[in-house]
Amino acid sequence: MSDLSQYTLPELFQLQKDIAATIARRQVEDKKATLDLLKQLAQERGFDLKDLVGGAAAAEPRAKQKGAGVAQYRNPADASATWTGRGRKPLWVIEFLSNGGQLDQLKI
Repeated sequence: MSDLSQYTLPELFQLQKDIAATIARRQVEDKKATLDLLKQLAQERGFDLKDLVGGAAAAEPRAKQKGAGVAQYRNPADASATWTGRGRKPLWVIEFLSNGGQLDQLKI
């Protein structure tokens, strides 16, 4: 690892944004890989993953779901990708912000 004290403050902020985007991307990739492994293991054992996971989840009462909400932000590169502004930021929002964009620029 490099000595971070040699970086300027703007370089450190850029590095922080790059790290956040990389972490978000890795989490998505790792989640998909883990799900694929679980599906494969369930199939090898003669089960359907939905039946295994669904059985455990069915025992707990579900909270009343709210509506999806109204989209507040739109991906400039893909108009079909929107975000309500609630919950975790989608990867495209994180990448847009890490490239110096402002959230207000994505407002619909």
